[in-house]
Amino acid sequence: MASAELIVELDGMRLERNDLARHAASLRTGLASLDGSERGGFLRLPGRTDLLREIREYCRKRPRGLTDVVQLGIGGSALGAQALCSALLPARYNEFTSRGQLRYHVADNVDPESFGALIDALDPRKTLVHVVSKSGGTLETLSQMHALIEAFRPAKGRRTPTRNFVITTSAKGLLREYADREKIPVLTFPHEVAGRFSVFTASGLLLPALCGVPVARILAGARRMAERCRADSMVGPAGRLAALLFEHDSVHHRPIHVDFVYADALELCGRWFAQLWAESLGKGGKGPTPMVARGTTDQHSQLQLYVEGPDDKVYTMIRVERFRDQVKVARSARPAEIAGRALADVLAAEADATADSLRDRGRPLIEIRLPRVTPEALGALLYMRQIQTALAGNLYRVDPFDQPGVEAGKIAALQILGGTDRERRSEPAAPYRRPDGWPER
Repeated sequence: MASAELIVELDGMRLERNDLARHAASLRTGLASLDGSERGGFLRLPGRTDLLREIREYCRKRPRGLTDVVQLGIGGSALGAQALCSALLPARYNEFTSRGQLRYHVADNVDPESFGALIDALDPRKTLVHVVSKSGGTLETLSQMHALIEAFRPAKGRRTPTRNFVITTSAKGLLREYADREKIPVLTFPHEVAGRFSVFTASGLLLPALCGVPVARILAGARRMAERCRADSMVGPAGRLAALLFEHDSVHHRPIHVDFVYADALELCGRWFAQLWAESLGKGGKGPTPMVARGTTDQHSQLQLYVEGPDDKVYTMIRVERFRDQVKVARSARPAEIAGRALADVLAAEADATADSLRDRGRPLIEIRLPRVTPEALGALLYMRQIQTALAGNLYRVDPFDQPGVEAGKIAALQILGGTDRERRSEPAAPYRRPDGWPER
């Protein structure tokens, strides 16, 4: 199943055609249900010109003199932007250039050492901060934001620490109230879109747009994938993947789904999908377990388990046919098989070897190939996997758009922090201070 952006090979899935065909009606019903409901709002995002216009307008008016941009968020409010930036910005993209390319940072945890190191690396006068939370009450994100504000707080008479802030949130909530009070620009987080399905909103697109990625091309790739899926009785590759993975889990007892990613640029796309798949489907005692493996690194560890361990997994190999960099091995190298070859040839041979090893042991294997890593290809890949996940929810008979387990954890954390028990109550934190012995910025 091929297009200019994405090729999906299902020949290695070890199922009969009838095993899939019996799910066709359910897949079409699931898509029709999404089309007719507010919860299907994520399907319509690639065509939302108002959201794209809002992103472009902010990029045009952004503060000048910036060198860095930080996104504060967690889960779906971070992984989409991370995945797109990691894939579409060059691997050497770690220096501010005279052309105004920004260094990007995504803070998706409240670990004080990693967050403190980020604070040390930033110049408040030259840093743009993008805060993302759909609810506006995400504990980690609010903690990050106020910690950064405290660290950026200027001496008397200087500019306010939120001068270079922008917020993406919904119409109500603590974050929206704070933005209105401090007169911070706010971008739209559509209320009908779950956070983990928000990659095609400002949550996922503003950071790459600020760094020069042509995000309209990402949306164009997503729209072409939508057309491809709707033109097919099985809802295209998205529907087939949903049915295949559901069938292997529910009938053949393979509940573990491994993304084996043979392109470092796409590894975070695997992590993005792992969150989407787990949080959407893990409910009511049901749900597959997603894993991410990196090729070739994990050939030297996990592949042993995959080939000779229990047959309880389905594998999706994600590959790139033509890389943007071509690095050559010396002609004098030994063994002779690598002499003068490109590293891309070595990577491809290793991927082929992994695929052959899995097939030889009868392991079910999907291959997703990108002819090149382009904005269109990323749009197609992420959109396909969103539809796949939503349709899988219909097959599993769970709501793919809620997250009661996650919400329970949020409530418990707030109760612990606000508890009156002295053994559980944290003492007020001291102002941030660089640890003794750490180098100055």
